[in-house]
Amino acid sequence: MRFTIALRSLVMAVVTCGASAAGLAQELKDLRWDYKLERYTPAEAPAYDAWTISPPASGSTQAKDLAGVLESISHEKESAISGIFLRELNRQPELQKAVMDYVTAQPEFQKHPPPTGFGRWEFKNSTKLRALVEQGILKSPFVADCNAALTKYGKAVKSASMEKLFFTKKDGQWGWDAMVWLVIDPPPKSKERAPTRP
Repeated sequence: MRFTIALRSLVMAVVTCGASAAGLAQELKDLRWDYKLERYTPAEAPAYDAWTISPPASGSTQAKDLAGVLESISHEKESAISGIFLRELNRQPELQKAVMDYVTAQPEFQKHPPPTGFGRWEFKNSTKLRALVEQGILKSPFVADCNAALTKYGKAVKSASMEKLFFTKKDGQWGWDAMVWLVIDPPPKSKERAPTRP
């Protein structure tokens, strides 16, 4: 009797895990996004308006796929896109693997692996490893898919920007986490002021 119950529990666990994996795959394929026009006021450049694209907040009713978002923005008076904020999407297994496959293959990482754990943001070679993670993001299939949608509108991901990068390691598997923005239209450059006449 106990064996039967245990077997049923095991089967249910396998089915549940399989369903979760299928749900995750579907989520990755059909990501939805919100977009919002923001007012930016840099200290040393003119103020400007640009769109920010990000995963929808809870309860959002206007979320679209990326192609739909870009199409909607193209019909607006202001079409500049500051970037895509990934929020928690950087934790997708495919993006995690693509970035860490690149980063762990680099000599800097192999010679000086980083400390692990939340809050370990600054360490001896943190600047160099941050640059490697940014390169890994830009080389990833995720960004390639974004660029495939952006190219229709003459745009592309120009760079990756991040804050609070830290690394994890569990069962020998490296991971990373950070607040990540994919920069599309960089802010306008400051205009040089004409010299003041005496």
